[in-house]
Amino acid sequence: MRFREYAAYRPPQPRTSVVFDDHHRWLRDDKVCDILGDDPAAPRACLYGEIRTGGITDAFLLVVADDGKLEYRVERGAGSVEVDRDLALIAAHALERLVDDPRGRLAGGIFRAAVWAATISPARTRTSGLEWAVTFDDADGHPAAPGLAGLLPRDRHLTRALARMLASPVDLAARRDFDDATDVAAARADRPVTRLDPATVLTPAGVTAALTGTEPGPDRLAVITGLAVTGVWPPDGGPDRAGAPVVRWHDLDWDRLL
Repeated sequence: MRFREYAAYRPPQPRTSVVFDDHHRWLRDDKVCDILGDDPAAPRACLYGEIRTGGITDAFLLVVADDGKLEYRVERGAGSVEVDRDLALIAAHALERLVDDPRGRLAGGIFRAAVWAATISPARTRTSGLEWAVTFDDADGHPAAPGLAGLLPRDRHLTRALARMLASPVDLAARRDFDDATDVAAARADRPVTRLDPATVLTPAGVTAALTGTEPGPDRLAVITGLAVTGVWPPDGGPDRAGAPVVRWHDLDWDRLL
């Protein structure tokens, strides 16, 4: 689920205009995230917004680090948290963005990380008042999910082929390319080849539901209100950060893309 695999790096460049958004719900000094680490050059992303269901709104924050870690936080309005369903909604949103730009590292990384987290056990959970947080850590050694859900998080090329296939579901060449990429990914991981179920609806929501085994339902929506990145991203497929406002969080400069 890493953002910068298969690429060379360059040293971080000094930043200039830094503005601290002290009115934002999540990117504040008192909101401590345990997975960000100490390397200022490592690519990281955070996505925030609202989960809306049955007239109730939960605010959420998703943080993805480049070293196999993800943290999901939610301020509960409904009294209960359904992490798998929320992560599936976020994964489907990221896959929609990836279909628009299959080379995009940001959408691809968020999609792969959300699918990975939705299909394994968390490393730890914690609560503070109405805020609930869950952390996933690849270093814990949880076994990968069976089938494509276990291959996609670790293979950017396979994810890219999936996005291209979804962009043209009736394109047989794109489907063959996806099947070929699946064969390569399975061989690389020394796992049996597993195809998408023929009954899978070839849309971002349909594929995500098939991968995660989770159907959020039409009454549950993820509304994305913010997106920010930090660190040094490879130029091929990295996010466009030109002119983005900067917020300081965890002693890191985050470019707010949304």
